[in-house]
Amino acid sequence: MSEFATLSVMDLKERLLALMDRKNHWAFPVLTRPGLTRAQHLVHFRAEYMVYVRDFPVLLARALGQVPDVLPVRKALAENIYEEQTGGLSKTAPHPELFLEMMQGMGYTRADFADTQLRPPARAYREFLLEKSASAPWTSAVALLTIFVEGSANERAELAGTFVRKTGDAAIDAHPLVVHYGCPKSAMRLARAHGDVEGGHRKDAWEMVLGSTAHDPALEEDAALTCARALDLWLAYRDDVVAEMGITRG
Repeated sequence: MSEFATLSVMDLKERLLALMDRKNHWAFPVLTRPGLTRAQHLVHFRAEYMVYVRDFPVLLARALGQVPDVLPVRKALAENIYEEQTGGLSKTAPHPELFLEMMQGMGYTRADFADTQLRPPARAYREFLLEKSASAPWTSAVALLTIFVEGSANERAELAGTFVRKTGDAAIDAHPLVVHYGCPKSAMRLARAHGDVEGGHRKDAWEMVLGSTAHDPALEEDAALTCARALDLWLAYRDDVVAEMGITRG
C-alpha cells in the first residue's frame, strides 16, 4: 500500500488529467522535426532555461518550505530536489547544468544563456511559478510544480501504463536533437537522467497531490484552478516563443 492516503479522488484526478491532455502546444511537432535554424533553437531553449529550468530546484524548495509535518510529502519533494540540484539519484549532475551541457553540445556557449530580459508572456508565466510555489495552500504549490510543470501530455497514458518513457541509451538515441541535429550523445545526459528517474517522480507527484487533497473540496478546487491558470499562461508563453521563432500554423 502506498504511504500516501489512498482515498478516492477521481474528480480531481480527472480534472488535472484533462488539463494535462491540453499541455500539448500546436507547434510541438515542429520542434521535434528537422528544419529549425540555430537562431530558432536558441530562442526556444533560452526561454525554457530562463523561465523554469535554471531555477526549478529552487521552486521545489519553496514548495517544500511550506509543507507541514506530512513526512511522505516532504520525503518525496526532498528526493526530487536532491536529483534536480545534484543529479544524485541518476548519478549525473544538477539538471540545470545538464541542460547547459546539452546546449554546449549544440554549439552554444554558457554566455548565450546568461540573464536576459524575458518577453511579457514568459515573464508572466515565470512570475506565476515563483508566486504560487511559495503560496498557500501548499497542496496547490505541489500540484503546480510536480504535476503541471514536470508533467506532459503523456500523463494520462503514462498513468494507464500505455506509455512507457525510454530509459538509458534508448532515451538518448531517440532524442530529436541527436536524431535530427547532430547533438553528440555524450552531451545528452539530461535525457538519460529524465528517463531514469522521472517515472518515479510521476508516481510520487500524483500520490502526493491526490492523497493530500482527498475529500477536501476547497483544496481540490484550488489545485485544479491553479493548474488551469498555469496552462493558460504556459500556452500564451509558448505562443509567443514560436512567434519569435517565426513559426506559424500550417
